[in-house]
Amino acid sequence: MTPRAALWLLLFHLPGLLLAQSTSSLQKQSKQLLSKGEYAKAASLLERAGRLKNSDPDLLFQAGEAYRRVRDYQNAANCYQNASGDSRFPLAGLYYARCLKQEGLLEMAQKALEDFALNYRGKEKALIINVVENELRGIELAKSLEEKKMEPGDSVAWLGSPVAKARNNFAPIPFGDTILYYSEAVEPQCRLMRCILKNGSWQNPEIARGLPSSAAQNFLSGCFSSDGQRFYFVRTESAPVASKGSSLEAGKGTLYMLSRDINGSWESELTLPDYINLPGSSNLWPFVCESGDQEYLFFASNRPGGMGGFDLYVCQRSIYSQHMDFSFPQNLGNVVNTGADEANPYFDVFSGRLWFNSMGHPGLGGQDIFYSHGINRDWSKPVNAGKPINSGADDMFFVLKRNGLGGFFVSNRKAGTEKEGNGDDDLFEVFFR
Repeated sequence: MTPRAALWLLLFHLPGLLLAQSTSSLQKQSKQLLSKGEYAKAASLLERAGRLKNSDPDLLFQAGEAYRRVRDYQNAANCYQNASGDSRFPLAGLYYARCLKQEGLLEMAQKALEDFALNYRGKEKALIINVVENELRGIELAKSLEEKKMEPGDSVAWLGSPVAKARNNFAPIPFGDTILYYSEAVEPQCRLMRCILKNGSWQNPEIARGLPSSAAQNFLSGCFSSDGQRFYFVRTESAPVASKGSSLEAGKGTLYMLSRDINGSWESELTLPDYINLPGSSNLWPFVCESGDQEYLFFASNRPGGMGGFDLYVCQRSIYSQHMDFSFPQNLGNVVNTGADEANPYFDVFSGRLWFNSMGHPGLGGQDIFYSHGINRDWSKPVNAGKPINSGADDMFFVLKRNGLGGFFVSNRKAGTEKEGNGDDDLFEVFFR
Protein backbone atom coordinates (compact mmCIF):
# COMPACT_ATOMS: atom_id res chain seq x y z
CA MET A 1 0.00 0.00 0.00
CA THR A 2 1.36 3.38 -0.94
CA PRO A 3 1.80 6.07 1.73
CA ARG A 4 -0.90 8.13 0.00
CA ALA A 5 -3.38 5.22 0.11
CA ALA A 6 -2.56 4.56 3.76
CA LEU A 7 -3.24 8.20 4.60
CA TRP A 8 -6.62 8.10 2.85
CA LEU A 9 -7.49 4.88 4.73
CA LEU A 10 -6.57 6.48 8.04
CA LEU A 11 -8.65 9.55 7.29
CA PHE A 12 -11.58 7.33 6.29
CA HIS A 13 -11.53 5.44 9.62
CA LEU A 14 -10.55 8.40 11.84
CA PRO A 15 -14.11 9.51 12.81
CA GLY A 16 -14.93 5.98 13.95
CA LEU A 17 -11.69 5.71 15.91
CA LEU A 18 -12.30 9.06 17.59
CA LEU A 19 -15.88 8.07 18.40
CA ALA A 20 -14.77 4.77 19.97
CA GLN A 21 -12.15 6.59 22.06
CA SER A 22 -14.70 9.21 23.09
CA THR A 23 -17.40 6.76 24.18
CA SER A 24 -14.84 4.54 25.91
CA SER A 25 -13.49 7.52 27.85
CA LEU A 26 -16.99 8.64 28.85
CA GLN A 27 -17.87 5.14 30.05
CA LYS A 28 -14.67 4.93 32.09
CA GLN A 29 -15.35 8.29 33.72
CA SER A 30 -18.95 7.34 34.46
CA LYS A 31 -17.86 4.10 36.11
CA GLN A 32 -15.54 6.03 38.42
CA LEU A 33 -18.33 8.47 39.28
CA LEU A 34 -20.78 5.66 40.02
CA SER A 35 -18.30 4.09 42.42
CA LYS A 36 -18.25 7.42 44.31
CA GLY A 37 -22.04 7.69 44.37
CA GLU A 38 -22.08 10.67 42.00
CA TYR A 39 -25.04 9.38 40.04
CA ALA A 40 -26.13 12.64 38.39
CA LYS A 41 -22.74 13.27 36.79
CA ALA A 42 -22.41 9.61 35.79
CA ALA A 43 -25.87 9.66 34.21
CA SER A 44 -24.99 12.67 32.08
CA LEU A 45 -21.80 11.01 30.80
CA LEU A 46 -23.55 7.71 30.09
CA GLU A 47 -26.29 9.47 28.18
CA ARG A 48 -23.72 11.41 26.14
CA ALA A 49 -21.87 8.19 25.34
CA GLY A 50 -25.12 6.51 24.34
CA ARG A 51 -26.15 9.34 22.04
CA LEU A 52 -22.72 9.36 20.40
CA LYS A 53 -23.02 5.62 19.83
CA ASN A 54 -26.17 5.82 17.71
CA SER A 55 -28.52 5.89 20.75
CA ASP A 56 -27.05 2.67 22.14
CA PRO A 57 -29.80 1.02 24.28
CA ASP A 58 -27.33 -0.46 26.76
CA LEU A 59 -25.67 2.84 27.60
CA LEU A 60 -28.96 4.73 27.66
CA PHE A 61 -30.55 2.15 29.98
CA GLN A 62 -27.58 2.58 32.33
CA ALA A 63 -28.06 6.33 32.11
CA GLY A 64 -31.76 5.94 32.90
CA GLU A 65 -30.94 3.88 35.97
CA ALA A 66 -28.48 6.51 37.20
CA TYR A 67 -30.95 9.35 36.53
CA ARG A 68 -33.63 7.42 38.42
CA ARG A 69 -31.30 7.13 41.42
CA VAL A 70 -31.27 10.92 41.70
CA ARG A 71 -34.95 11.10 40.75
CA ASP A 72 -34.37 13.13 37.61
CA TYR A 73 -37.57 11.77 36.13
CA GLN A 74 -37.51 13.73 32.86
CA ASN A 75 -34.02 12.66 31.77
CA ALA A 76 -34.60 9.12 33.04
CA ALA A 77 -37.74 8.88 30.93
CA ASN A 78 -35.89 10.04 27.81
CA CYS A 79 -33.22 7.37 28.29
CA TYR A 80 -35.62 4.55 29.17
CA GLN A 81 -37.69 5.35 26.09
CA ASN A 82 -34.69 4.68 23.85
CA ALA A 83 -34.01 1.36 25.61
CA SER A 84 -37.63 0.16 25.80
CA GLY A 85 -37.53 -1.63 22.45
CA ASP A 86 -34.51 -3.78 23.37
CA SER A 87 -35.29 -7.29 24.64
CA ARG A 88 -32.30 -7.11 27.01
CA PHE A 89 -34.19 -4.53 29.06
CA PRO A 90 -37.74 -5.89 29.31
CA LEU A 91 -38.78 -3.48 32.11
CA ALA A 92 -37.44 -0.31 30.48
CA GLY A 93 -40.92 0.50 29.15
CA LEU A 94 -42.40 0.21 32.66
CA TYR A 95 -39.71 2.47 34.10
CA TYR A 96 -40.33 4.94 31.26
CA ALA A 97 -44.04 5.06 32.08
CA ARG A 98 -43.42 5.47 35.82
CA CYS A 99 -41.09 8.41 35.22
CA LEU A 100 -43.72 10.07 33.03
CA LYS A 101 -46.24 9.56 35.83
CA GLN A 102 -43.92 11.15 38.37
CA GLU A 103 -43.47 14.11 36.04
CA GLY A 104 -47.23 14.54 36.04
CA LEU A 105 -47.61 13.54 32.37
CA LEU A 106 -50.57 11.32 33.12
CA GLU A 107 -51.98 10.83 29.62
CA MET A 108 -48.55 9.92 28.22
CA ALA A 109 -47.91 7.62 31.18
CA GLN A 110 -51.23 5.86 30.70
CA LYS A 111 -50.56 5.19 27.02
CA ALA A 112 -47.00 4.02 27.79
CA LEU A 113 -48.31 1.59 30.41
CA GLU A 114 -50.96 0.22 28.07
CA ASP A 115 -48.40 -0.24 25.27
CA PHE A 116 -45.98 -1.90 27.69
CA ALA A 117 -48.62 -4.36 28.93
CA LEU A 118 -49.60 -5.20 25.36
CA ASN A 119 -46.04 -5.93 24.26
CA TYR A 120 -44.42 -7.38 27.40
CA ARG A 121 -42.93 -10.82 26.82
CA GLY A 122 -40.65 -11.12 29.84
CA LYS A 123 -40.75 -13.37 32.90
CA GLU A 124 -43.56 -13.44 35.49
CA LYS A 125 -45.99 -11.75 33.13
CA ALA A 126 -48.98 -12.06 35.48
CA LEU A 127 -47.07 -10.29 38.27
CA ILE A 128 -45.84 -7.52 35.97
CA ILE A 129 -49.33 -6.97 34.54
CA ASN A 130 -50.66 -6.62 38.11
CA VAL A 131 -48.05 -3.91 38.69
CA VAL A 132 -49.13 -2.13 35.51
CA GLU A 133 -52.80 -2.30 36.49
CA ASN A 134 -51.94 -0.85 39.89
CA GLU A 135 -50.08 2.03 38.21
CA LEU A 136 -53.08 2.64 35.94
CA ARG A 137 -55.39 2.78 38.98
CA GLY A 138 -53.03 5.35 40.47
CA ILE A 139 -53.26 7.45 37.31
CA GLU A 140 -57.06 7.35 37.43
CA LEU A 141 -56.90 8.46 41.07
CA ALA A 142 -54.52 11.30 40.17
CA LYS A 143 -56.84 12.43 37.37
CA SER A 144 -59.85 12.44 39.68
CA LEU A 145 -57.99 14.53 42.26
CA GLU A 146 -56.91 17.01 39.58
CA GLU A 147 -60.57 17.68 38.84
CA LYS A 148 -61.28 18.58 42.47
CA LYS A 149 -60.38 21.87 44.08
CA MET A 150 -58.33 21.85 47.26
CA GLU A 151 -60.52 22.31 50.31
CA PRO A 152 -60.17 25.77 51.87
CA GLY A 153 -57.53 25.81 54.57
CA ASP A 154 -55.67 22.68 53.49
CA SER A 155 -52.13 23.68 52.59
CA VAL A 156 -48.57 22.44 52.58
CA ALA A 157 -45.40 24.40 53.29
CA TRP A 158 -41.77 23.44 52.70
CA LEU A 159 -39.76 24.02 55.87
CA GLY A 160 -36.91 25.24 53.68
CA SER A 161 -34.09 27.31 55.12
CA PRO A 162 -32.76 27.12 57.78
CA VAL A 163 -34.02 23.54 58.22
CA ALA A 164 -33.32 22.15 54.74
CA LYS A 165 -29.74 23.32 54.19
CA ALA A 166 -29.63 21.36 50.91
CA ARG A 167 -29.43 17.97 52.68
CA ASN A 168 -31.70 14.97 52.99
CA ASN A 169 -33.98 15.37 56.01
CA PHE A 170 -36.43 12.69 57.11
CA ALA A 171 -38.22 10.93 60.01
CA PRO A 172 -39.80 13.98 61.75
CA ILE A 173 -40.68 13.60 65.46
CA PRO A 174 -42.89 16.37 66.92
CA PHE A 175 -42.15 16.86 70.62
CA GLY A 176 -44.83 19.12 72.03
CA ASP A 177 -46.12 21.90 69.79
CA THR A 178 -42.88 23.86 69.35
CA ILE A 179 -40.08 21.27 69.14
CA LEU A 180 -39.35 19.08 66.13
CA TYR A 181 -36.75 16.34 66.03
CA TYR A 182 -35.73 14.78 62.72
CA SER A 183 -32.92 12.83 61.07
CA GLU A 184 -30.48 14.64 58.82
CA ALA A 185 -28.34 12.76 56.33
CA VAL A 186 -24.87 14.18 55.87
CA GLU A 187 -21.82 12.41 54.52
CA PRO A 188 -20.97 9.90 55.87
CA GLN A 189 -23.68 9.50 58.54
CA CYS A 190 -27.14 10.40 59.78
CA ARG A 191 -27.70 12.41 62.91
CA LEU A 192 -30.63 13.42 65.09
CA MET A 193 -31.46 17.13 64.86
CA ARG A 194 -33.60 19.43 67.00
CA CYS A 195 -35.44 22.53 65.82
CA ILE A 196 -37.60 25.03 67.76
CA LEU A 197 -40.61 27.01 66.54
CA LYS A 198 -40.42 30.60 67.81
CA ASN A 199 -42.71 33.48 66.85
CA GLY A 200 -44.12 31.42 64.00
CA SER A 201 -40.72 30.63 62.44
CA TRP A 202 -38.46 27.59 62.68
CA GLN A 203 -35.12 28.53 64.16
CA ASN A 204 -31.67 27.26 63.17
CA PRO A 205 -31.56 23.51 63.92
CA GLU A 206 -28.91 21.99 66.15
CA ILE A 207 -27.66 18.49 66.81
CA ALA A 208 -29.80 16.89 69.50
CA ARG A 209 -27.91 16.76 72.78
CA GLY A 210 -28.12 14.42 75.75
CA LEU A 211 -28.28 11.00 74.10
CA PRO A 212 -25.28 8.70 74.70
CA SER A 213 -22.58 9.20 72.09
CA SER A 214 -22.72 5.47 71.27
CA ALA A 215 -26.26 5.93 69.93
CA ALA A 216 -24.93 8.18 67.16
CA GLN A 217 -22.89 5.36 65.59
CA ASN A 218 -24.57 4.43 62.29
CA PHE A 219 -27.75 6.09 63.59
CA LEU A 220 -30.70 6.14 61.17
CA SER A 221 -33.88 7.29 62.91
CA GLY A 222 -35.72 7.07 66.21
CA CYS A 223 -38.84 7.94 68.21
CA PHE A 224 -39.70 8.81 71.81
CA SER A 225 -42.17 6.94 73.98
CA SER A 226 -45.35 8.79 74.95
CA ASP A 227 -43.89 9.83 78.33
CA GLY A 228 -40.48 10.72 76.88
CA GLN A 229 -38.74 8.18 79.14
CA ARG A 230 -37.64 5.84 76.34
CA PHE A 231 -36.08 6.37 72.95
CA TYR A 232 -36.37 3.62 70.33
CA PHE A 233 -33.96 3.89 67.44
CA VAL A 234 -32.36 2.10 64.50
CA ARG A 235 -28.67 1.50 63.99
CA THR A 236 -27.46 0.12 60.67
CA GLU A 237 -24.58 -2.29 60.07
CA SER A 238 -22.71 0.38 58.12
CA ALA A 239 -23.19 4.12 57.82
CA PRO A 240 -26.30 4.91 55.73
CA VAL A 241 -25.44 6.23 52.27
CA ALA A 242 -26.63 9.81 52.22
CA SER A 243 -25.33 11.27 48.97
CA LYS A 244 -26.82 14.61 48.01
CA GLY A 245 -29.32 14.35 45.20
CA SER A 246 -30.45 10.78 45.83
CA SER A 247 -32.66 8.94 48.26
CA LEU A 248 -31.22 7.43 51.42
CA GLU A 249 -29.92 3.86 51.30
CA ALA A 250 -30.37 2.51 54.78
CA GLY A 251 -28.99 -1.03 54.59
CA LYS A 252 -29.65 -3.63 57.29
CA GLY A 253 -31.04 -2.15 60.49
CA THR A 254 -31.34 -3.26 64.13
CA LEU A 255 -33.76 -1.84 66.73
CA TYR A 256 -32.47 -0.52 70.07
CA MET A 257 -33.96 1.20 73.10
CA LEU A 258 -32.65 3.79 75.55
CA SER A 259 -34.35 4.52 78.87
CA ARG A 260 -33.88 7.18 81.52
CA ASP A 261 -32.81 6.37 85.06
CA ILE A 262 -34.46 7.88 88.17
CA ASN A 263 -32.30 10.99 87.72
CA GLY A 264 -33.43 11.52 84.14
CA SER A 265 -30.11 10.48 82.57
CA TRP A 266 -30.02 8.09 79.65
CA GLU A 267 -28.74 4.61 80.45
CA SER A 268 -26.83 2.36 78.03
CA GLU A 269 -28.87 1.17 75.07
CA LEU A 270 -30.48 -2.24 74.96
CA THR A 271 -30.87 -4.32 71.82
CA LEU A 272 -34.47 -5.42 71.37
CA PRO A 273 -35.00 -9.22 71.51
CA ASP A 274 -34.03 -11.50 68.62
CA TYR A 275 -37.65 -12.28 67.82
CA ILE A 276 -38.04 -8.56 67.00
CA ASN A 277 -34.60 -8.15 65.44
CA LEU A 278 -34.98 -11.40 63.58
CA PRO A 279 -31.52 -12.61 62.43
CA GLY A 280 -30.97 -12.21 58.71
CA SER A 281 -33.61 -9.49 58.37
CA SER A 282 -33.57 -5.70 58.39
CA ASN A 283 -35.74 -3.91 60.94
CA LEU A 284 -36.39 -0.20 60.42
CA TRP A 285 -38.53 2.87 61.17
CA PRO A 286 -39.89 2.23 64.71
CA PHE A 287 -42.88 4.07 66.15
CA VAL A 288 -44.22 3.58 69.69
CA CYS A 289 -47.46 4.70 71.30
CA GLU A 290 -49.60 3.86 74.35
CA SER A 291 -53.22 2.76 74.39
CA GLY A 292 -54.79 1.72 77.68
CA ASP A 293 -52.14 -0.15 79.65
CA GLN A 294 -50.25 -1.30 76.54
CA GLU A 295 -47.29 0.11 74.67
CA TYR A 296 -47.36 -0.69 70.96
CA LEU A 297 -44.24 -0.87 68.79
CA PHE A 298 -44.73 -0.60 65.04
CA PHE A 299 -41.84 -1.12 62.63
CA ALA A 300 -40.99 -2.24 59.10
CA SER A 301 -39.13 -5.46 58.33
CA ASN A 302 -38.23 -7.62 55.34
CA ARG A 303 -38.22 -10.84 57.38
CA PRO A 304 -39.37 -14.13 55.81
CA GLY A 305 -43.08 -14.83 55.77
CA GLY A 306 -44.15 -11.36 54.69
CA MET A 307 -46.08 -10.21 51.64
CA GLY A 308 -42.94 -9.04 49.83
CA GLY A 309 -40.35 -6.32 50.28
CA PHE A 310 -40.72 -4.50 53.61
CA ASP A 311 -43.92 -5.15 55.56
CA LEU A 312 -45.32 -3.43 58.64
CA TYR A 313 -45.37 -5.28 61.97
CA VAL A 314 -46.66 -4.52 65.47
CA CYS A 315 -45.95 -5.95 68.93
CA GLN A 316 -46.98 -4.85 72.41
CA ARG A 317 -46.08 -4.99 76.09
CA SER A 318 -47.54 -3.83 79.40
CA ILE A 319 -46.54 -0.28 80.35
CA TYR A 320 -46.05 -1.57 83.90
CA SER A 321 -43.41 -4.08 82.86
CA GLN A 322 -39.79 -3.36 83.73
CA HIS A 323 -38.58 -5.48 80.83
CA MET A 324 -38.63 -5.32 77.05
CA ASP A 325 -41.01 -8.29 76.98
CA PHE A 326 -42.90 -7.37 73.84
CA SER A 327 -45.21 -9.91 72.30
CA PHE A 328 -44.13 -11.69 69.13
CA PRO A 329 -44.44 -9.24 66.19
CA GLN A 330 -47.55 -9.65 64.06
CA ASN A 331 -47.60 -8.85 60.36
CA LEU A 332 -50.35 -6.28 59.75
CA GLY A 333 -51.73 -8.54 57.03
CA ASN A 334 -52.42 -8.30 53.33
CA VAL A 335 -54.94 -5.47 53.61
CA VAL A 336 -52.15 -3.08 54.63
CA ASN A 337 -49.08 -4.87 53.27
CA THR A 338 -48.48 -5.61 49.60
CA GLY A 339 -45.79 -7.23 47.47
CA ALA A 340 -43.97 -3.87 47.40
CA ASP A 341 -42.50 -1.90 50.33
CA GLU A 342 -44.58 -0.47 53.17
CA ALA A 343 -42.69 1.68 55.66
CA ASN A 344 -42.69 4.54 58.17
CA PRO A 345 -45.69 3.63 60.34
CA TYR A 346 -47.34 6.22 62.58
CA PHE A 347 -50.36 5.31 64.71
CA ASP A 348 -52.70 7.93 66.15
CA VAL A 349 -54.32 6.40 69.23
CA PHE A 350 -57.07 9.04 69.39
CA SER A 351 -58.49 8.26 65.93
CA GLY A 352 -57.24 4.65 65.66
CA ARG A 353 -55.66 5.61 62.34
CA LEU A 354 -52.43 4.12 61.05
CA TRP A 355 -50.46 6.28 58.62
CA PHE A 356 -47.74 4.74 56.44
CA ASN A 357 -46.22 5.05 52.99
CA SER A 358 -46.31 2.47 50.24
CA MET A 359 -45.54 1.81 46.59
CA GLY A 360 -47.88 -1.18 46.47
CA HIS A 361 -51.22 0.63 46.73
CA PRO A 362 -52.48 2.86 43.88
CA GLY A 363 -50.65 6.16 44.19
CA LEU A 364 -50.13 9.51 42.54
CA GLY A 365 -46.41 9.06 41.95
CA GLY A 366 -43.72 6.94 43.62
CA GLN A 367 -44.14 6.50 47.37
CA ASP A 368 -47.53 7.75 48.60
CA ILE A 369 -48.92 8.24 52.09
CA PHE A 370 -51.94 6.17 53.12
CA TYR A 371 -54.03 5.62 56.23
CA SER A 372 -56.03 2.72 57.63
CA HIS A 373 -58.08 2.16 60.79
CA GLY A 374 -57.72 -0.76 63.18
CA ILE A 375 -55.18 -2.56 65.34
CA ASN A 376 -53.12 -5.76 65.09
CA ARG A 377 -54.38 -7.59 61.94
CA ASP A 378 -57.87 -6.05 61.76
CA TRP A 379 -57.38 -3.11 59.39
CA SER A 380 -59.64 -1.23 57.01
CA LYS A 381 -58.73 -0.87 53.34
CA PRO A 382 -55.99 1.79 53.09
CA VAL A 383 -57.02 5.21 51.78
CA ASN A 384 -54.68 7.37 49.74
CA ALA A 385 -54.18 10.61 51.70
CA GLY A 386 -54.59 12.53 48.43
CA LYS A 387 -53.47 16.05 47.68
CA PRO A 388 -51.87 18.20 49.00
CA ILE A 389 -50.08 15.57 51.12
CA ASN A 390 -49.31 13.31 48.15
CA SER A 391 -47.84 14.38 44.84
CA GLY A 392 -46.14 12.89 41.79
CA ALA A 393 -42.92 12.69 43.81
CA ASP A 394 -42.05 10.40 46.76
CA ASP A 395 -44.08 11.27 49.88
CA MET A 396 -43.26 9.56 53.17
CA PHE A 397 -42.91 9.75 56.97
CA PHE A 398 -46.26 11.31 57.87
CA VAL A 399 -46.77 12.25 61.55
CA LEU A 400 -49.43 14.36 63.22
CA LYS A 401 -48.67 17.37 65.36
CA ARG A 402 -49.49 16.95 69.02
CA ASN A 403 -52.42 19.38 68.69
CA GLY A 404 -53.85 17.43 65.74
CA LEU A 405 -54.20 20.58 63.61
CA GLY A 406 -51.71 19.43 61.03
CA GLY A 407 -48.65 17.30 60.61
CA PHE A 408 -45.25 16.83 59.06
CA PHE A 409 -44.09 14.61 56.25
CA VAL A 410 -41.14 14.13 53.92
CA SER A 411 -41.10 14.63 50.16
CA ASN A 412 -38.66 15.14 47.32
CA ARG A 413 -41.19 17.31 45.45
CA LYS A 414 -40.25 20.65 43.98
CA ALA A 415 -41.09 23.75 46.02
CA GLY A 416 -41.04 26.92 43.95
CA THR A 417 -37.81 28.60 42.89
CA GLU A 418 -35.94 27.64 46.08
CA LYS A 419 -36.28 23.90 45.53
CA GLU A 420 -36.32 23.27 41.78
CA GLY A 421 -35.14 19.65 41.73
CA ASN A 422 -36.46 16.30 42.96
CA GLY A 423 -33.14 15.02 44.29
CA ASP A 424 -33.26 15.66 48.03
CA ASP A 425 -35.80 14.59 50.65
CA ASP A 426 -37.04 17.55 52.69
CA LEU A 427 -39.46 18.24 55.52
CA PHE A 428 -42.90 19.64 54.76
CA GLU A 429 -45.62 20.86 57.09
CA VAL A 430 -49.31 20.33 56.36
CA PHE A 431 -52.03 22.54 57.86
CA PHE A 432 -55.52 21.08 58.14
CA ARG A 433 -58.61 23.20 57.71
